[in-house]
Amino acid sequence: MHAHAPIIAAFDPDSGARAPVEFGVAASRVTGAPLVLVVVHKGEHAGDGDGALDRLRQDLEGRDTAAEVRMVEGNTAAQGLERAMRDLEPELVVVGATRRSASGSMLVGTTAERVLHASRCPVAVVPQGYEAPAGGVRLVGVAFAPTPEGRDALHVAATLARSRGVALRAITALDPAHAEDQSPGLLARQHHDADPAEDVHARERLGAVAAFQQAVADAAPDLETDLDVLVQDPADALVAAARHVDMLVMGSRAYGPKRAVLLGSVSRRVMEQATCPVLIVPRGAAEGTASLLADAESHIKTT
Repeated sequence: MHAHAPIIAAFDPDSGARAPVEFGVAASRVTGAPLVLVVVHKGEHAGDGDGALDRLRQDLEGRDTAAEVRMVEGNTAAQGLERAMRDLEPELVVVGATRRSASGSMLVGTTAERVLHASRCPVAVVPQGYEAPAGGVRLVGVAFAPTPEGRDALHVAATLARSRGVALRAITALDPAHAEDQSPGLLARQHHDADPAEDVHARERLGAVAAFQQAVADAAPDLETDLDVLVQDPADALVAAARHVDMLVMGSRAYGPKRAVLLGSVSRRVMEQATCPVLIVPRGAAEGTASLLADAESHIKTT
């Protein structure tokens, strides 16, 4: 068992896709957590994708990046990763998303879905072809909703931004159904010309914005933070916002009856279409999340 909980990054030698590995390397450097590359194989003999695994090892050594490679048997990639998660108790799991050939957007496949369902720690879903920004992560985005999981995501994003000394962008989406509603004036009220519902919607919007501002002030009083209040469908808003950040942090729903993480429609759409890595913070995964944040905060003190 590692002294620190490790970061697990999935690697498939047959495809040679390195997106999860690249994000895992970046996360390991941020937190100081050891990196374990998990290769899932069927049967007794593991394929190396015509030398893809050896080339990856050589590349990482050339970049002075230490990573353990662990071969795990499983009938599917998800099954092997679940086994590695049970054995290693990681603080972060990194998986890739496949890409639709028609539209070019990411598709959250069965591997990412099953890993999220089994995870007790944050899970990063990384788009195909991802390469770490030349200047490193400079802007962390976070999707905020006035829910426990939304506040958890804000706390995680603020800590990660703080650990790197980078900017934070907090994003919230308001119901577009009443985007054009205006608070009626006193004269309109006196003459009963105002729709009472309009006043309710206006107050709800103002209250939502105030709660958003207060949550950010509480979680990140010391950070340079942009606040984006978008009046549109939440998934559309976050997909658009993801084009302008280096990483997007989101919460998930609480565990279901079988202790599986429930992936909402907004989270799924964002992971399918976002152009940056999406870090999902499962509500209830307190131990794994705490380990990740403790390592990030330790980095603050030693750099």
